[in-house]
Amino acid sequence: MATLTSLRPADLLDNDQAAQYAGVSRSTIRVWVHRGLLTVALPGDGHRHPNLYAKPDLDNARRSLAEAKAARATPALHPTA
Repeated sequence: MATLTSLRPADLLDNDQAAQYAGVSRSTIRVWVHRGLLTVALPGDGHRHPNLYAKPDLDNARRSLAEAKAARATPALHPTA
């Protein structure tokens, strides 16, 4: 998780911007948060101020999912008897 002190304002994205940055839908961003793959960097108030997500956190979530997908695609090295 990126620390707020290490981020620039341009590194914080709302839900729409985060989805576009990550190349996924808005609902996928919410699913990532629900599953614990992504944390909200700066929580909003639910009305006028949206939740903000950090670009490094989005990059980490995408990388984790890509690694998990690659691991599932790799055949087992040890044959089962």
